[in-house]
Amino acid sequence: MASTDLSIGLSGLLAAQRALQTIGHNIANVNTPGYNRQVVSFVTNAPDISPFGPIGAGVSMESVQRIKDDLLDTQINGFVSLLGSAEVTNSTFQYLEAIFNELSESSLNNRLENFFRSIQQLSTDPELTSTRFQLLQDSLNLVNNGFNSLSEQFRGLKTDISRRIETKVSELNSITGEIALLNRRILEIEASTANSNANDMLDKRDYLLKKLSKLGNIKIITNINNNSVDVLLAGGLIVTGQNTQTLIASPTGDGVTKIQGISANSLTSGELKAMLDMQNITIPKYLGNLNTLAASLIKEINNIHSEGVGLSGGFTSFTSTNAVNSATDSLASTGLPFAPSVTTYTTGTITSNGSTVTGVGTSFASNVKANDWIKLNDGNFYKVVSVDSDTQLTISGTYTDAASISTNITNGSLYVTITNDSTGAITKTSISIASDETLNSLATKLGGITNLNASVSSNLLTITSDSGYKYSFTKAMDTNPGNIGASAAILSGNYSGNDNDIYTLNVQNAGTGTIGTGSAVIRVTDASGAVVADLNVGSTYTAGDVLLIADGVSISFGSGAIVVNQKLTFDVTDDPDTSNMLTALGINTFFTGKDASNIAVSQYIKDDVTRIAAAATASQGDNTNALRLLNLQNTASTNSATFSDFLHSIVAQLGIETAEKASEKESFKLLLTNLENRRQEIAGVSIEEEMINTIRFQQAFQASARFISVISEMNDILMRI
Repeated sequence: MASTDLSIGLSGLLAAQRALQTIGHNIANVNTPGYNRQVVSFVTNAPDISPFGPIGAGVSMESVQRIKDDLLDTQINGFVSLLGSAEVTNSTFQYLEAIFNELSESSLNNRLENFFRSIQQLSTDPELTSTRFQLLQDSLNLVNNGFNSLSEQFRGLKTDISRRIETKVSELNSITGEIALLNRRILEIEASTANSNANDMLDKRDYLLKKLSKLGNIKIITNINNNSVDVLLAGGLIVTGQNTQTLIASPTGDGVTKIQGISANSLTSGELKAMLDMQNITIPKYLGNLNTLAASLIKEINNIHSEGVGLSGGFTSFTSTNAVNSATDSLASTGLPFAPSVTTYTTGTITSNGSTVTGVGTSFASNVKANDWIKLNDGNFYKVVSVDSDTQLTISGTYTDAASISTNITNGSLYVTITNDSTGAITKTSISIASDETLNSLATKLGGITNLNASVSSNLLTITSDSGYKYSFTKAMDTNPGNIGASAAILSGNYSGNDNDIYTLNVQNAGTGTIGTGSAVIRVTDASGAVVADLNVGSTYTAGDVLLIADGVSISFGSGAIVVNQKLTFDVTDDPDTSNMLTALGINTFFTGKDASNIAVSQYIKDDVTRIAAAATASQGDNTNALRLLNLQNTASTNSATFSDFLHSIVAQLGIETAEKASEKESFKLLLTNLENRRQEIAGVSIEEEMINTIRFQQAFQASARFISVISEMNDILMRI
C-alpha cells in the first residue's frame, strides 16, 4: 500500500516536471519563427484492482502535442504566395515608373517636345546654320539620352530579373532539400518510440513550406503512414518523401531565363510567377511600346525628310545606308529595317487598246486611283492617268494587246526630280515600285531616267547624276511639262493638295486660234474628271502671265497656236514616294535604326547640318519640308495617336498598373496579417498564459511532493508501532 501511494505521488511529480519543462520550452521559443505552442497531454494510469474495487494509480504523460490549425496554415501559405508575387510586381512597376521619370525635365516627353520645337524654329529660319545645329543637338538628346537610354534600362531590368530568377530557383532547391531531410529525420524520431512527436522538426518543416509558398503556389500532400510530406509546384512533384526534383534555371539570352523541371505556365502566384511574368510579359510589353514609338518616329520623319533637300538643293551622288540581304530578293523580304509599303490589286481579266484598259470582273473605282501603276502583258508598268469607271482605266503611253490577261495594279511610285544646274529647269519622272521589286530591278528603273545613273554594290544602291545636274525626290513640280498646242506651259508654285493627282489641260475655246485672243479658255480637270479651274487665256491674257490653278499650283503660257480639245497632262504630288522606298533603303533619311535600342541620327547629318532637308526646292528660304515635318507632331501616326499622346498613354497605363499593384500588395498584406494574428491566438506562445501555467504546475509539483512527504511520515509511524 505504501509503495503504491509513493508511486502515485511520484507520477504527479514527474507529470508536473514534464509540464514545466514544456512551458519552459514554449517561453524559450516565444520569438522563434514558425514555432507552434506545445502542451503536454496526460492520461490516468490503469487503476489497481482491489476487493473494494479499482483504486487510482496516478498519472502518465501521453504525449507532447503541437497546437495548430492545419486549415489556417494552408490559408496562410496561399496568401504568402499571393503576397510574394504582389511584392515583386509592385517593386518592379515602381522601378518602371522611375525609368520613365515623366515628372523630370529630362523625360522622354520633354526631349520629344524639344525636338519638335527645334523643327519649328528651323521652319522659321531654314537658312540659318544655328537653327540646324540646335535641331541636331535636340535630336541627339532625344535618341541618346531618351530612346537609347530607356531601352538600355529596360533591358538591364529584364536581365536583373533573369538573374533573380536563377537565385530564387537556387533558393527553392535548397529549401526542398531541407524539407526532404526533415522528412527522413521526422520518420526516424517518430518511429523510435510510441507516441513520439518530432514537434520541433515539424515546426521547422512547416516554416520551410511557408518560405516555399512565397516562391510559388504549392500543394502539400501529407502521408498519414509516416507523417512525411510531398510537395507539388506548378503540377510537378518537387519533394517526394526523402527525394527531391532539382529545378534548373537556364539563361537563354536577351535577358531571359527559363525554368526546367516544372511547367512554369502552371504557376499562379509567388515570387517566381511574378518574375517570370515581368521577364516575359510586362517588360517586353513596355519595351515593345517604346520600340513602337521609336519605329514610328523613325519611319514618319524619314518618309518626309527623304523627300526634301538641304541647302545644296539636291544630290549628285548618294549611297543607301540600309543594305539588303540579296539584291535579287524582293525588297519586302530582304532584311531592311522597314519594308516598302506597296500593295497590289488583282485586276481580273483585262484587255488593253491604246491608252484604254478594259476589265471584266474588276472593280477599279473602289481599288485604284490615279498614279497607280498597271502591269500589262509586255511586262512593263503603265501609270494610271484616270479611273473612268469600275471597268475602264486610262493609262499613260500606248499599248495594244487584244488577248485577255490576268494582271495586277500596284500603288507604289517614286518621283525623281532632275534639276539642270545651269538653267534651273526641273524634270520630274515617276517610276513604278512593284510589290516584288528587287534592288537590281529598282536600279535598272532609276538608271533609265535621263541624266541619272544607278548601280548596286555590296547590296547597297548608289545613285549619281550626270555632270551639271542634281537629283532629289521632292514635291517640286516639273516646271516645263510640255506644250499645249504650240504654246509652251511653265509651272510654278508648290502643290498643297492632300493626295497625288494628275491635272489635265483641255482647250475648251481656242479664241481666234492662238493664246491671248478672243474668248480662249483652257479647262483644268483632275484625275477623277472634276473641274479644277477654267483658265482665261483670251484677249485679256498676255503671254507669260501667271494664272493660279488650285492648291498652290500656277501656270503661264507662251504665245502659240491652240486648237479645241488639245490636251496636256502633268503630275502634281503631295507624296513623291508613296512606297516609302527611300526610308526602306535609307536614302536621305534623318534617322537610322529601327527601334529604341538603335535609333540614331544619320552620320551625314551629324557631319554636315546643311543636309537637314528643310526645303522642297533649291531656294535658301524654302521651309516646305520643315513644315511637313512639324505637322507630324499633331498627326495620329502611332497606333492612331500622335507621338506625344501615344507616349502619354504608355505612362498613364503604367501609372494605373502601378497603383493597382500597390493596392493589391497592401490588401494581401492586411489579409495575411489578420491570418497571422489568428494563428498567434491559436498556436502562438503567450507569456502571460505560460506564467499562469507555470504557477499551476508548480503548485501541482509542490502538492505531489507534500503528498509523498505525508506518505513517508505515515510509513515511519507504522514502522515504529
